[in-house]
Amino acid sequence: MDKNKILKDFSNTFFIEKEEMKSYFENNDLDSFDEILKEFEDMRKNTFNIIWDKSEHLQFTAKEVENLSKKYLIENYSWIDNVGIKAVNNHLLWMCWHEGIIKN
Repeated sequence: MDKNKILKDFSNTFFIEKEEMKSYFENNDLDSFDEILKEFEDMRKNTFNIIWDKSEHLQFTAKEVENLSKKYLIENYSWIDNVGIKAVNNHLLWMCWHEGIIKN
């Protein structure tokens, strides 16, 4: 199972497409749907929280957010590659923009 591909295929800017992901797991006889969904959701939340904590009185460029995210993800998810990082950053950059963390 390629978690990076699954993360890419079922993540969008706002949420993880749970029903589509569950169908994919069922159609491909994959186990651990609940655990992997939780891992993906926690990953997105925790990565944002790291950026939020670092931005207490700062704003970051999009590139700085991406670099902080990549560092955190590589250190905490041994399986993640650039495909997975890009999927997380799609959500993360929107969240950071929405919360005023991204410099204009």
